[in-house]
Amino acid sequence: MPHADRRIALLKRVVRLREVEKRRAAARLAEAQGMHGKLLALESRSAEIAATYSARRDAGTAGELARTLQFTAGVQAIRGDTASEARKAGDASQAAMAHLHMAERRQEITADALSTRQREDEMRRASREPTQLARKLKSPS
Repeated sequence: MPHADRRIALLKRVVRLREVEKRRAAARLAEAQGMHGKLLALESRSAEIAATYSARRDAGTAGELARTLQFTAGVQAIRGDTASEARKAGDASQAAMAHLHMAERRQEITADALSTRQREDEMRRASREPTQLARKLKSPS
């Protein structure tokens, strides 16, 4: 196998690897965005629950009021933890987006290198054909 053919075969393999890398990065991005959305929805729902229980005024005894306040404080703590996790998930989503962009760019660069190499090889082969034909016509056989 000539050197140019080996180089093209290698570039084809690298292009396939870059495509797989890009697909995996896209899957990670989708997963990160999904998690971020779920955490935002959970944080919002926790806020709604806390607001609903904070607005209640139907406690008949001090014990009931204490339990309601304790429950509301617990839901607020969960909301705070969820908001923190949502921020982390948002950061992870942004990092996954950046990774996807890098993977796409690497795939484009490799595909461009392959197409350039293939064009060069085709031009090299095409330029040899007329010369070989002329040599065959000149030689007395």
